[in-house]
Amino acid sequence: IDRVLTPGIRCTVQMDMKSYGTPGKKHLKGKVVSPSAPREHDGTYWGYSVRMASSIKSIFDEAPYESGYDLKIGTSERGDLSVDDELFKEKINNKIEQISSSSSFQHALIVLGGVAGIEECVDADETINISGNDSRSLFDLWLNICEYQGSRTIRTEEAVLIGLSRLCPFLFPFHHFGERSNHQSLTTSMSGGEPIAPVEFSDDEYSEEET
Repeated sequence: IDRVLTPGIRCTVQMDMKSYGTPGKKHLKGKVVSPSAPREHDGTYWGYSVRMASSIKSIFDEAPYESGYDLKIGTSERGDLSVDDELFKEKINNKIEQISSSSSFQHALIVLGGVAGIEECVDADETINISGNDSRSLFDLWLNICEYQGSRTIRTEEAVLIGLSRLCPFLFPFHHFGERSNHQSLTTSMSGGEPIAPVEFSDDEYSEEET
């Protein structure tokens, strides 16, 4: 690589493609780049970084961005709005338009609570002069990301996956589904051909595995 680094640290290296396929070459060359480079250049997921926050208030006050978070989403089973609500997309778009004239946002924050929810975290934070019942006032959107969850609690690591999978199609619609993100029919068509009919399944018919 192009520089000397402290042993044992994690680094991201952009490989020199000319090093591949060179006869007799035993070592590959590359240069050290920012860990965010794969995501910024081609949208590749490249892991995550961790920031420790001493309280829920410090999540906002110690944001690593100069302008802070311009879209703050709190999640709770007592949320004012569900991702499954028919008007959800309209409401989140309106909220984003209020934040930015470009109908976009720079830095979104999604907050997940522990077993007892964000409300308990707010009650335990003595630097915030509101009660847990008023936790929604800290956020632009107060959402229930898993309506009819079917269990008393959801583990935080489960809530992360559920929350991101439910919200990403709305936060980044053109990256995921394009114009189809508005819940239009998923019937597709071949290039220059007739539309493909939706696949229908029936319990009355045997599957190929059973025949």
